[in-house]
Amino acid sequence: MKLRLGLLTICYSVSCLVSAGEWDYFDTNITINSVGDIQDFIAQHYPIEKSKLRYQTKSLIEQHYNFDIWQNGEYQHQKTIVVSIDNQHRIRRIFHSLDNSVLINGRPTTALELEYPRQIEADYPPELSQGKLVTASTQLFDPDLRTAQQLPAPENGWRQQDDYPLPIVYQTKDIELLQVGEEYFLRNHHLVEVNVKALLGKQTPDGPVVREQGNFLPNKMISRFSDLADLAKIELNDERFAPLMAFYHLNHSIEYSKSLGYPLFNQPVKFDARGLVTNNSTYYKGPNTIVFGIGGPSPDAIDADVILHELAHGIHYQIVPDWGYGHSGAIGEGFADYWAGSYSYRVQYLDPARRGQEFEIDTVFNWDGVFGPRRTTRSLWNQRARYFEHGHYRAHESVGGELGDELWSSALFQALKAAVQQYGDGTDKVFREFDTIVLQSMYGLGRGLKMHNLAESTLYAATRLYPEKDYAQILRRQFSHHDLLKSPFVVRLDQRYIDSQTPLTIALETTGRPTLVSGDWLLDTNLVLTMNQQLEHRLEISSPLPSNLVCGQAFSSQLDVRYRFQSWLSEQRWQDEKKIIVGVPKLTTPLVSPNYQLPDASSDAQGRFTPGRMIFSHNLTDRDLIIDKRFTVYLDIEHPSMSDLSITLTSPQGTKVTLWDHQSSLQSGFNGYFTVEHDQPLASLEQQMGWGRWRLEIIDQHEGHQGTLRAWGVGPFSDYQCSHNEQPSLTSPSSGGSSNGLSLLILLSIFMARIISSRSTYLEPTKRREK
Repeated sequence: MKLRLGLLTICYSVSCLVSAGEWDYFDTNITINSVGDIQDFIAQHYPIEKSKLRYQTKSLIEQHYNFDIWQNGEYQHQKTIVVSIDNQHRIRRIFHSLDNSVLINGRPTTALELEYPRQIEADYPPELSQGKLVTASTQLFDPDLRTAQQLPAPENGWRQQDDYPLPIVYQTKDIELLQVGEEYFLRNHHLVEVNVKALLGKQTPDGPVVREQGNFLPNKMISRFSDLADLAKIELNDERFAPLMAFYHLNHSIEYSKSLGYPLFNQPVKFDARGLVTNNSTYYKGPNTIVFGIGGPSPDAIDADVILHELAHGIHYQIVPDWGYGHSGAIGEGFADYWAGSYSYRVQYLDPARRGQEFEIDTVFNWDGVFGPRRTTRSLWNQRARYFEHGHYRAHESVGGELGDELWSSALFQALKAAVQQYGDGTDKVFREFDTIVLQSMYGLGRGLKMHNLAESTLYAATRLYPEKDYAQILRRQFSHHDLLKSPFVVRLDQRYIDSQTPLTIALETTGRPTLVSGDWLLDTNLVLTMNQQLEHRLEISSPLPSNLVCGQAFSSQLDVRYRFQSWLSEQRWQDEKKIIVGVPKLTTPLVSPNYQLPDASSDAQGRFTPGRMIFSHNLTDRDLIIDKRFTVYLDIEHPSMSDLSITLTSPQGTKVTLWDHQSSLQSGFNGYFTVEHDQPLASLEQQMGWGRWRLEIIDQHEGHQGTLRAWGVGPFSDYQCSHNEQPSLTSPSSGGSSNGLSLLILLSIFMARIISSRSTYLEPTKRREK
């Protein structure tokens, strides 16, 4: 849907590396009075030789100064430092991206669109000074015809607009446009319709100008209307209808963002609603121009979602003019989908007749995406998507089997829905506040931003703008669901079920930056350790269990840590609590010990991703077995990166529970238990019949590591072993249960292709708009 920066298209066929930026926060009164003061400060505290102000922006809460930097005598295209200063001229935070975030074959790349932005060759309507602005009525779709009429999507895509089965119903809208003499043109202070003929660009500062005619539609004219009656009756089959749709919705969204306090565009946005012969639309950063495609069964500009999606790319480029590198591709697509979805949701919510019955609000491109041989809508409710910091989040590409665009948009949009549910009062107030947070969150960032950088900034914006409301908590829940928040530390432990005589050992690890830590470790509210030291990477601590613990009962392990990355940065606080259970379940049924090598995720030469998938089964034969709290699952997996894995268990009754959802592990693997009594995911199994076939499914959603399922088991347990840790014996199946694990040769030959090589329907990559 958007213009990809030149460097990104190269990454399909060669090896790329993505690194990250970081936030620094300040609570001291470091006062800044000039750009020179900022440059002096960053020269003293950051490893750079020279800095030069690239641009300055102003948001609702801060001023933001973005600097180009030099190292080793050379300008660093991908690196930046962004300093945010409050109204009292104090430094509040700094975003520093000091590593090259995208490498191709070990070398940093250059985004030509950032360094040498292209311009357009185009026809224009008369200037504003040649006439006057008037307000007139016209008929449009808002947001699109199918949404307005709540018509379910066709089973097979419509091949042309005439296939639409319902009568065409328009909505009357007012627009402000230019009158010159007796004619009217789509131009005002915010927008101007143009006829794009070519792109003009350079490869180097001193290089020749290259004219690219590309896929621009030839022999077309700028829209003009002979009188207001002509304007009022334009219909869908008129070539001027798409420009009218684009003009109205672009203008409305620009005015909306201004009303939130963000006058983003200091020049009119240019648009060509019938500009490309392809089934795609693009925002061009240099000329601030949107060009819509007409190559599909329905022109792109007939759908307000497409229109607002493209405008949103212009919005993030106005907020962060050096938007590029890092995860900017997928983030830009996700924000653009959110911006379109938020508008459609707001329009329907404000209609009392539709409030609470909004149509397909979790989908974007509701009109355009159902035309053609395959559906190209995108989801705003992809609950499967998880964040992998070191993944390559380019536009329209999947990471871990899920579309990166949908990862970011789903987190934002589902948080918006939760906010409306909590604070909605029938007006647009919640939408305005939430959209303000989303816009504010992008200020202060720069080149090389990654999803966790923006997630952190979004929480910062919510807290600063609306401290009296729960917006930050709502966002945190959604970000946590998708693993979008990067904690400064991670606590790893081998076992949650331990005997009382074994000391509890945990490891506190940094997730990137060395830091000075101080804090306390408590077991069952008993202080067992106080720490105060420099933590470079990993601190392993151990303590005997308190003597007053009860066998079979849970107790808490709590860490309360204060940390400071540098002496001149603010001290921050981090807390962690984990539940530990005294005792190891004594499983009464034998374990299955397949010792089976798990398939790794993979991508083919075309970049199509296939998760590694394996299903194992185990039969429990006791027909009188009713699942109660004394029911357990045992796993013994060897894997160098447990965060690659999701593991689910399906009961004979068809209930699927998640045992492992991409968590990390202290060791290279996991060896432990889950019980109905102490593990919430298993609670839904209680009171079910336990006999029959149990299915264990292990899915690897990240390439590069392979592991082994050494053993697993499921069944009732008689008691907790609390005096010493006695591992279950690996025996052959007995009368209590039987195994038909797919590690057996005959069944392996039958199911291998179906289970390992192919993908189950519910885990195929989400169908997406590739235009």
